[in-house]
Amino acid sequence: MDDPHLQAELLDWIESEDRNKFLNLETGETIYALSAKRGNKVYATRKTKKRDQIKIALDGKEFDVPVDGFRDRRWTRLLLTTTNFDRGQYSKEEAWAALRSTPTEGIDYTYNVMNNLNANISKIFGPHGTLTAKEAQSSGYPAPHCIYVLDRPVMVKRHIGKDGKVTWRLCDPHILDRVGKGINMRKLSRKDYRNSIQKNPIWKHGFIDFEGIVRDERSKSDKDTVSYAFKYLVKCLTEDGYSKISDLPDIASVKDKGIRTMLFTHLGNKCFRTRDISFGKGFKDRLGILPEEGSSRDTVWKRVRTVTDSEYNFIQAYDEAATIARFRSVMASQGGAGK
Repeated sequence: MDDPHLQAELLDWIESEDRNKFLNLETGETIYALSAKRGNKVYATRKTKKRDQIKIALDGKEFDVPVDGFRDRRWTRLLLTTTNFDRGQYSKEEAWAALRSTPTEGIDYTYNVMNNLNANISKIFGPHGTLTAKEAQSSGYPAPHCIYVLDRPVMVKRHIGKDGKVTWRLCDPHILDRVGKGINMRKLSRKDYRNSIQKNPIWKHGFIDFEGIVRDERSKSDKDTVSYAFKYLVKCLTEDGYSKISDLPDIASVKDKGIRTMLFTHLGNKCFRTRDISFGKGFKDRLGILPEEGSSRDTVWKRVRTVTDSEYNFIQAYDEAATIARFRSVMASQGGAGK
């Protein structure tokens, strides 16, 4: 992950405007469409549509209600978890590999950690739907987030931080113990952070945080949370001939923390072949998201292959030269006929 040559390869790959060639089976016409790749306009547009689909589905739905007799407590069916990996246990590569759902043949390492976490969430909170966002930190280590839509609400309490930020935190002592956030575990964490990680009942790989999502003007709303999960996927690094990364030798040299984090997110997911955003039927059903319409099977267009930007430019130049040659030939023949 820290290899500057590997990082430079990613930057070159993002900037390369590869295109898919399509053939009309009836007319023989061919067209070229820009391929979707992490960081480019097509990819960002697709992720934006998915994000907006979820935000629209949230409209008009209530996921939290007051707790009778308490002004600072709510029942909510939306939870956000933030996790990371202990750098004493994992290298960057091992941490990203742990996010894979399947092992790589011939390599012995931890994997499938997000599915295991989801199983633990089911045991504690019951049936639910999950959205998982596998994004990076500015250091290059992964820091995945999950949004859970619960069938049974859980009680959360308003917390005001030193900076004035309002968050809603789990407050049931029994649940706090089960997620490793009880009084004894918090005391142990202050004394021996790594020991507390090893003793955490649901996430033994690093830090884990739980936040209830409540529609409150001073805290993160449900739509804010969805935007937060998609924030590094909907930004375009190359658009309309302008590239934010054209002068960068590698990712580590990027001064802008947001762009560096975005690039490490794309690098980690691409290298380890993991999906940056995933949400299944359970999540869609609980939000009432309708299934996407499939492409028509009767289409006359067939994808032929993908061509690189250099190949495409050569083809365009060749076609242009051929068109000019045909035009000149026609004009010459018409001139000869006129004489």
